[in-house]
Amino acid sequence: MIIIGGGPAGTAAALTLAKRREINVAVLEAGHYDQPKVGESLSPGVRSLLQYLGVWQAFENEHTLSMLGNEAAWGSETLGGMDFILTLHGEGWALDRLAFDAMLAREAAARGIHLKTGMRVNACNYDGQCWKVDAGGQTLKARYIIDAAGRVSSISLAHGAIRQRNDALTAITARIKSTSPLPHTARIEAFQHGWIYASPLPSGEVIVCLFSDAHVIHQLGFNHPDRWWKQIMETRHIAPYFDPQEVPSQLKIVPAFSSRLVETRQALPMIAAGDAAVARDPLSSSGIPNAIGSGIQAARVAADSLFGEGRLRGAYQEALSMDHHQYLRAHWKTYQVEKRWSSSDFWRFRSNEIKRHPKTMVVARASVKDSIFVPSRVSRWVRSETVEARSQYELAIAARTQFPDLPDERLLLGIEDLTVVAH
Repeated sequence: MIIIGGGPAGTAAALTLAKRREINVAVLEAGHYDQPKVGESLSPGVRSLLQYLGVWQAFENEHTLSMLGNEAAWGSETLGGMDFILTLHGEGWALDRLAFDAMLAREAAARGIHLKTGMRVNACNYDGQCWKVDAGGQTLKARYIIDAAGRVSSISLAHGAIRQRNDALTAITARIKSTSPLPHTARIEAFQHGWIYASPLPSGEVIVCLFSDAHVIHQLGFNHPDRWWKQIMETRHIAPYFDPQEVPSQLKIVPAFSSRLVETRQALPMIAAGDAAVARDPLSSSGIPNAIGSGIQAARVAADSLFGEGRLRGAYQEALSMDHHQYLRAHWKTYQVEKRWSSSDFWRFRSNEIKRHPKTMVVARASVKDSIFVPSRVSRWVRSETVEARSQYELAIAARTQFPDLPDERLLLGIEDLTVVAH
């Protein structure tokens, strides 16, 4: 078996499969665990997952900077929060992602997993009996593949799946030295075009992230250090910890959109895990636990497909779908709390509701050419299809067929944005 991707999802799958001696597993990681990743705080509930994988002691030995909770200026200028110490699991941790990923990889290798770094996958083909994977100048064969290559992975997409993106959230990040110690909490502050996150790292630095939509970042120049730093310095609860003159020389751009992988063809011996399967907004603070949990479950699906009756796959896909739906509802409610900039594209995109009855007859809105909810190609299609009145339900069904990569919610919001009720 081959696992593509050596992050938390891939190594969690490998550690799960290491419990079964009859399965020979290789993990293909494009990097070498030597490039810094965006730091995160890790919620205390992840402990049970790490204990199941048998890596809790290794984690506890390396990650000693505790986190007491999250603080947020969200919906008002007042800073509030929830303490981890009030939960059943106790304190969380400030996470060095590079060290965390490397620790999981070492533990997997120590248990007989073939960990291969510097193995970027160039091609992946199934001949009806086995997979042939071209990576790092080698051709490897496997009966089953787990795609754990992240939210921008093209592995599953190349074999019939589609990725439905719920938004275009992007993070612009840098590691900054603070002038005074930041409290042992992750700090979040909303602003007109997104939100900003700051969290202490075990190294003594602070990871600072500006989150906004890709097109907003481009329009407002947040990808340039000077403009990015100016926005950070305008915060009320984060800026005081930094020297205004310490403009970072480089920024890192990281995709942070929410999405779900949907299979559209007959299932091949491949399953996705982690962000490749379901990706969440970092605001949920559940990215790593979700990746580890789905890695464990994907490993069970793979083992069942090879040596069982193959019944776990359907249950896994259904569970991912239901969980994603529940996540989106909670995600929408969280963003709705922030009402200070309701006319801003960023906040309007995340707070608007579908209002019309499905049988409503609609016609193109003459004064509007594009919608923030759908790409331009979809806007053009909606306008061309509503030159004459038709029901919103009929239009939505046709749009779903034309644009299967867009979630129903975005299609319906786009239709309502681009049309008016026909009289």
